[in-house]
Amino acid sequence: MKKALYLDDVRTPTETLPNYDPWHVVRNYDEFVDWINKNGIPDLISFDHDLADEHISDYAIQVASQGYQHPNYEEYKEKTGVDCAKYVIDYCQTNDVILNKCVVHSHNPVGGKNIQDGINGFKNHMGWDQDCYIGKFPFKVETKIE
Repeated sequence: MKKALYLDDVRTPTETLPNYDPWHVVRNYDEFVDWINKNGIPDLISFDHDLADEHISDYAIQVASQGYQHPNYEEYKEKTGVDCAKYVIDYCQTNDVILNKCVVHSHNPVGGKNIQDGINGFKNHMGWDQDCYIGKFPFKVETKIE
């Protein structure tokens, strides 16, 4: 069976994809890095961008005040999905392994596009299919409420 990794601070997939083990869910950068280091590159990674309250509030404030967002990556204390994408790219280069399928399920359009562009730019550089896309899987997710 194939392995799928789901990066999201609040959502959890409630269904398993055909031919895959149940989703492995990680909530932040540290859990993401730990999972990759222990298990290697999965067959599928689904990325969220905003992994902390500061990312979500930055997005909301910028969109409300100027109609668009430019993520303040250099000001964030917590790492985003972009940092996770950069880590997985570095991991693939360091360990000479292929980055398999990736999807971005983030509700943040600018942050999601940054992840997609980073992954596809790396795949293009390596001569691989640029198959990272922004979309949602056709299954339900649960959102944790604290």
